Amino acid sequence: MGMYTELIFGASIKKDAPKEVINTLYYLVNSKKLWSDVSLEESVTKGINVLNGGGSYYFGVTDGVAKMWQDEIDKEWKVSARHNIKNYDGEIDIFLEWIKPFIDSGSGEREMYAIKIYEEDSEPTIYYLYEADYFETT
Repeated sequence: MGMYTELIFGASIKKDAPKEVINTLYYLVNSKKLWSDVSLEESVTKGINVLNGGGSYYFGVTDGVAKMWQDEIDKEWKVSARHNIKNYDGEIDIFLEWIKPFIDSGSGEREMYAIKIYEEDSEPTIYYLYEADYFETT
């Protein structure tokens, strides 16, 4: 059967993000097809749709959810997703590394944009735009 990794992702995408990035994100959010079906990222992803995957009963959310919209006020694209996949080749990390340069904001002071947890982990990995020492003062 295999083990699953859950991804919770939420971010605003930079206004100047390339159209190909927006199109790829939109495709991922609105398709159950593999990410490798998107030619822009075919060589990077190894065939897993990291934003609209399946679900495992190990996690609280068993049916993945994903949404993308353009905000009426700031005109930035917003992406929100939660699901889990068999992350055998590190597809989630590949995606998070790929998308990070295009993220304008996440949540909180350090701009958290993703949480990842493997079935057997005791604590999640949290992804921020800014490191903790960025805010420390001496």
